[in-house]
Amino acid sequence: MIRMENKTLKTFEDSKNLIREYKHWKLLIRNRNQTLGNCVLILKRPVTRFSEATPEEFLELHDIIVDIETALKKAFGYNIMNYQMLMMKDKEVHFHIIPRYDGPRKFAGLTWTDEGWPGLPGEMKKAVSQEILDSMKKEIILDLP
Repeated sequence: MIRMENKTLKTFEDSKNLIREYKHWKLLIRNRNQTLGNCVLILKRPVTRFSEATPEEFLELHDIIVDIETALKKAFGYNIMNYQMLMMKDKEVHFHIIPRYDGPRKFAGLTWTDEGWPGLPGEMKKAVSQEILDSMKKEIILDLP
């Protein structure tokens, strides 16, 4: 059964954190970060199983991954990219996009460290201000192809 509302979009505050809207997906800056430039990619249709994604949605996913890897590399110089699709708390299909860094990065007056490098991503950091999220979002938007 398909749900009529995508609660995951609300959880990640798409109205404030949208980087780019695609035909089938929304790319957002994550409102709580593990690393600098941490994003979330959410399928707009409110489905809870990845197998329910259509071939067209899968096809678009490729182009989005190219876009985000290009933009995050230019914006913040990550070393490697991690993707997580857990859907434990937020049930609709979505990916966490976690740029990984082998050393500290400075952005918006803060020093960002990848606590888990080179292993699993570290714990979720405390929420940063919307002003800093907006700065990250703007930087990524500038670097999108």
